[in-house]
Amino acid sequence: MLHPIHHKLSWTVLFTLAHFFLFCNVLRMRRRYELIWAALFVALAAPSLSNDIPAWAMVIVIMLAVTAVLVFLQLRHPSYHGVCWRWLNPGLPQWWANRQR
Repeated sequence: MLHPIHHKLSWTVLFTLAHFFLFCNVLRMRRRYELIWAALFVALAAPSLSNDIPAWAMVIVIMLAVTAVLVFLQLRHPSYHGVCWRWLNPGLPQWWANRQR
């Protein structure tokens, strides 16, 4: 619905919603990583939407790189419990048991 009104804003909403789904429902991203991503996205997207600096394409490229780094860090964390956790983090039950003591 936003696309005819403001093209970039519609992509901003779509990009943010896709990352929200990825971070919250698929990977169960740590809160700190979500906040880092959100702060950087706002810092880059706000001036891009208003002044086109940096260019919107550059914002997307930077944020996809940040997403890749954060996903890698999340998958390597001992508390990872998102999609495929049994395969990616088989030590999770032991990690959880150690934290309960």
